[in-house]
Amino acid sequence: MSRDFFRSNQGFPRRRRTFAPDYLSFAPTYQCNLSCPHCCVPIEWTDRLDTNAAIRFLEQASTVGIHRLGFTGGEPFLCPDFLVSVTYRAAHLGYRFDKLMTNGVWYSDEPSLRQVLTDLRRAGFTGKIGLSVDKFHGIHTDKLAAFCRIVREIFASDTVLSLSYTSRDPHQGLEPIRRLAQALDADVQWSELLNRYILVSDSLTMTLCWNHLALVERAEKLPGQPWDGQWFQEDYCEGPGQALVVNPRGDVKPCCGFASDLDQLTIGNIYRDDVRTIIRRARRHPVVGTIFRSGLSALRDQILARDPQALPGATSNHCYFCWYILTRGLVPGVPGGGGQVGRWVSSPPPSGPQLLTLGTDRLESSITKIKRSE
Repeated sequence: MSRDFFRSNQGFPRRRRTFAPDYLSFAPTYQCNLSCPHCCVPIEWTDRLDTNAAIRFLEQASTVGIHRLGFTGGEPFLCPDFLVSVTYRAAHLGYRFDKLMTNGVWYSDEPSLRQVLTDLRRAGFTGKIGLSVDKFHGIHTDKLAAFCRIVREIFASDTVLSLSYTSRDPHQGLEPIRRLAQALDADVQWSELLNRYILVSDSLTMTLCWNHLALVERAEKLPGQPWDGQWFQEDYCEGPGQALVVNPRGDVKPCCGFASDLDQLTIGNIYRDDVRTIIRRARRHPVVGTIFRSGLSALRDQILARDPQALPGATSNHCYFCWYILTRGLVPGVPGGGGQVGRWVSSPPPSGPQLLTLGTDRLESSITKIKRSE
């Protein structure tokens, strides 16, 4: 995702290189029907994000110039009612939809899959369905192919799907995708124009999005050397960052990177804080504020100035570096722990009575009418 360094949101002063989110993402659950060995979120959590609270936060975000929405998890399709309700409200607020990430094999049968996807389309979802396909998710070629065909049919678009894969290099780890391509009578080709692979058939065109494998959380014991001897290129986290990412407990994070579920990166909670307070707090946050103002390299230089031997080496992976220095307590004034290192130490926030009512009965009634209209 490319973003303008110099743009700030409505209601906030223009400032050079600051936290100015333009993207909102909800993870309604961290639970999943799979248990991938490279997963860096706590799928052990049983929390579900409250729909009313999410819609309230969605409405607040639109008042500060955030008009792009995505969904992630866990497996977000395990919460279909959440997806439909939030999508319906977002569409009426004029949000543009980014990706809804899924493993594509969560469904029990094709009729139920068709119903969930139809409800989502009728609610107004116009983004992409991001499908994770790699060796870590297991081989489910036939079920994935059926998912792709039905998504293509329901949304009547040959570009509605994109693929994500995780490996140590963009040209590695493509075998499961090639199997899927064969099942869809498609080809996988490298695009010089896009600088990435694409999967193309007569009825589908999917871009492939590569995620740099990092040995974090459950993947820590996988073979490999994350300290590859080359320092990351500074980007002020304008790629995975400049976002408000809400986890199932309502905690808000500034990015979707590997460290995003560490307590050290929490900038607020939607059950307690409004969006303007969260953005201001992020700008004052000792880690978040520094990264978006001066870069992740500023934290690196600070650590090495204090102790030249504090790091095992150099790494080209931004998100791995961020996760490492935070879990190991290497940032001055910021405690370590969290994740698998600290066994997901945060506790659930207050809920229930603190939530605001948003007229959910009227919303559900409207959605019911949409479902009956076709």
